[in-house]
Amino acid sequence: MRMNKIVKDLFYLLRPTYWVKNLLVVAPAFFGGVVFSSFENFFTALLSFLSFSLASSVGYIFNDLFDINHDKNHPVKKDRPIASGRIKPKHAVLLALVLLVVSIVIALLINFSFTLILILYLVLTASYSLGLKNIVIIESFCIAGGFLLRIAAGGASSGLLISGWLILTTLFLSLLLAFGKRRSELNMTGEYSSFRKVLKKYDKSFLDYMLVVFSTASIITYSIYLVNNSFGLILVTIPLVCFGVIRYVYLARRKSKGDPTEALLRDHWLLICVSAWLVIKGFAIYFQ
Repeated sequence: MRMNKIVKDLFYLLRPTYWVKNLLVVAPAFFGGVVFSSFENFFTALLSFLSFSLASSVGYIFNDLFDINHDKNHPVKKDRPIASGRIKPKHAVLLALVLLVVSIVIALLINFSFTLILILYLVLTASYSLGLKNIVIIESFCIAGGFLLRIAAGGASSGLLISGWLILTTLFLSLLLAFGKRRSELNMTGEYSSFRKVLKKYDKSFLDYMLVVFSTASIITYSIYLVNNSFGLILVTIPLVCFGVIRYVYLARRKSKGDPTEALLRDHWLLICVSAWLVIKGFAIYFQ
């Protein structure tokens, strides 16, 4: 029974449900039509995903360690493994170091460019936890930077040149997700505003305006990207993207639905939309 609790705590500490964000590392190879062209390409994509996932878990552990005293007084976060004392800080540090070494070793097996991007990602996440998360607007750009580095890492591991329009789409969409999360948190005054300092510097009208700006920019840049690089069935994904973006904005303005991972995993309409987008996109790339 105790072993099951330890495994459960370690599972929570690593946040594997948040690894879905690291699928962006595989995106360039998948959408470039090369991920299934050979076993080597598939294995490289798998290693890239694993390396970034382990690195992101290092970031989560580091953040929990840095906020341990604050989390102990939080009504929800006090039950986290480190804050509650179920996992000792020294054991968490040891786990983080092991994951860090494994992540970098895997990255070195891929190539130097990928390793460099991974290190930049680790520096960014550490800087975010150490203070950038408390600087208004900058903190959202840090989140967006993490998504951009994932895309860049995918390009480095696959050897593919990433379209400038795709980079812009990723930037605007990630800013939409970041500001949408803050908009959602403002709805939960009693639960969030007391511990996330940066929320005191935002207001709903500003965040609503950011949602309009970046949802529009995301749809426009994605549409231009497809029109310039694709034809046929794949253009059907444009209305799907429109629906998905609008659905996310709708959720972000409602209580507790603005977190990107939570929205994707718990909202069935958004999950159906993303799944349909992946199926159509994949079919158009590999079978059309």
